[in-house]
Amino acid sequence: MAKGFLIGLTLGGAAAVAAYYLLTDEQKEQLKQKARETKEDLREQVIDYALFAQDAATDLLDNADQYKEDAQEKVHSAGEKLKEHKEHVVDHFSNDNFEEQTASIREQLASAVKDDDSSDDIVIDKTDESPDEENKTE
Repeated sequence: MAKGFLIGLTLGGAAAVAAYYLLTDEQKEQLKQKARETKEDLREQVIDYALFAQDAATDLLDNADQYKEDAQEKVHSAGEKLKEHKEHVVDHFSNDNFEEQTASIREQLASAVKDDDSSDDIVIDKTDESPDEENKTE
């Protein structure tokens, strides 16, 4: 395969040289001018792309610093909120009198149960039975 490539490259180069010698001087000059213009266009495009890539990389680095700062600020803010919430919960558990609060709720629930006279509900209460009585029923 490499041998065929080299043969094709040699024959193609020889054909190009032969075609070049068959051109007139004016056509040769036009061909040289076109090659120069194409070379300059490619050079300008490469420079433009290099500048564009440099700008993009700079923007990315600048934005990365900003994103990092924003993330650090959000983490710090969330940490402060969590700390405040933790302090509130700790204060609530340590300073509030839960017995008084739950006593009021118990009274409300007890009065609701006493007010409810519905006999449709079935209540199974096995707390009064001893373990021996449970075995007898089986």
